[in-house]
Amino acid sequence: MSEEKKRKSSKSLWRPLLAAPALFFLAPLGIGLFLTHPIPAKTTKSPKDYGLDFEEIEFFSQKDQVKLSGWWIPSASKQSRKTVITAHGYMNERSMEKIEGLQLAKVLSRQGYNVLMFDFRNAGKSKGRTTGLGYFEKHDLYSAIEYAIQKKKQKKIALLGWSMGASTALIAGCEHPAVSVIIADSPFSDLEPFLKENLSYWSKLPKRPFTPIIYHAMRKLHNIAPNEVSPINKVTSTRGKSILFIHSKSDEAIPFTESEKLFQSIPAGNHKELWLTEQAKHIHSYFLYKRDYEHRVLRFLNKHLRFD
Repeated sequence: MSEEKKRKSSKSLWRPLLAAPALFFLAPLGIGLFLTHPIPAKTTKSPKDYGLDFEEIEFFSQKDQVKLSGWWIPSASKQSRKTVITAHGYMNERSMEKIEGLQLAKVLSRQGYNVLMFDFRNAGKSKGRTTGLGYFEKHDLYSAIEYAIQKKKQKKIALLGWSMGASTALIAGCEHPAVSVIIADSPFSDLEPFLKENLSYWSKLPKRPFTPIIYHAMRKLHNIAPNEVSPINKVTSTRGKSILFIHSKSDEAIPFTESEKLFQSIPAGNHKELWLTEQAKHIHSYFLYKRDYEHRVLRFLNKHLRFD
């Protein structure tokens, strides 16, 4: 074999060996990028499709002035100073179309509640390019609360969230004094340990060694601090809130034990309930148990979202 052929043969052997470590790190980095920059879900349904009066609204996140879009759905039965603000889940949008969230909004509106439904950043019609898994979204939700108070002169606020939106509702709701009721459907209790344990569900890669690489990419490259997204730290010290947890025992994305941990951490002096459903997949308890879900949510709101 000539020297030139030997050199070519040597290069052909080394190239895949050198490429393997690069792919080993680049693949999880790319997945981390996708998880924090998912393609925004599109809103195809409208309150009009459900026979509801509504107003297109816009406001700006207090975090960084990202423009957020939403709907204001007034009470259908009477003028009201009680508002339910919804908070959609990860890779979802304001209407929560897959579980017919607008149908639930219709029920709430008919029962005398205004409903504010909006898109978090990088979702639906809202601006922004990064999804923060609650880190940025808590500021978006806080701004929605302020919009209801300042622009719509609301006095009593309830938050209703699913998945990431549920965890965000627990954080913002425990902080904001105008929020008296929080309904959290399928929340995680603490983002940092949750990601370290369950990120492989979303990344579709083995936990070891890929989860630590993706986790640190999300932290360092996208300026997200998961340790600051901790609903359990908020509920542990909250006072005067009424919190209803809903979670399916069949949830594979976020185990129902996350809601159990949160429920057990709420101190005495707060009203709290936990409803564990059967057989529903992640955030699909409403889709599977509509009547029961509506009844429980309305009963909780009527009992705890009231003027004393």
